[in-house]
Amino acid sequence: MASPTPARTDSKALAERREWISSREAVRLVTEAYATHDIFDYDTPEAKRRAAVAGAADAILRRLAEGALIAQPVWFRFVQGNNVDTAEHVFHLNQPDRTISPNFWRTLQRLKPVATLDWVAGDFSFEDVDAGIYAQGHATDVKFDRATLPGLDLSAKKQPASAGGAPRKWDWDGAFLHLAALAHGSADGLLRPDGGEPNQTDIAEILRAWFVDNYDDAPESSQLRFYGKRFITELNAVKLRGANNLPTRG
Repeated sequence: MASPTPARTDSKALAERREWISSREAVRLVTEAYATHDIFDYDTPEAKRRAAVAGAADAILRRLAEGALIAQPVWFRFVQGNNVDTAEHVFHLNQPDRTISPNFWRTLQRLKPVATLDWVAGDFSFEDVDAGIYAQGHATDVKFDRATLPGLDLSAKKQPASAGGAPRKWDWDGAFLHLAALAHGSADGLLRPDGGEPNQTDIAEILRAWFVDNYDDAPESSQLRFYGKRFITELNAVKLRGANNLPTRG
């Protein structure tokens, strides 16, 4: 009997699951998080907005330099060399993601006062010549891995507005009622096409499909995954109680 094919856990499989977004969208999302959760007081809304934009750009660049956030360009060149003996070291994109080395971002961070950081176009470049040692770097139309952008987990944990507050943007009640009806009324319930149990990504995709069908739009992926994770946690608790012959109804 042939052994089952192991699940793909290599870096290529991970790369295929990444959600790449433009640099301008990355800055917009992180700026919203800073504007919402900044603990400091500002004299004017404009001052707060400027601080949020600056904080977002700095946080993104810091994570890039640390290697905690990865980025993928359309075109890339990064060279470090020595003018004395013309020795050069050319940095290539990391495989299989074809992502930019953190060393590029650390060099950019060091040369930030004279570097070009165009967050709208996603173009980043620098050139440095110092005592015979030089560095040149160019990255064009850069996109970021959305899952590791700083501050986005905060938006997923925001509590819904109360009855007396601002109206909720998304009809989560309707989405969860659909989820409950699907689990109860469908022949296959929430099982995957191969008959396996759903995971948080499967639940998030079901919720996303419902929002798109009803509103032609959907919440952020981080929110959908957050509620998918909560659903799976609750589902596992119900199963555990059933295995221990405990009542599952409140």
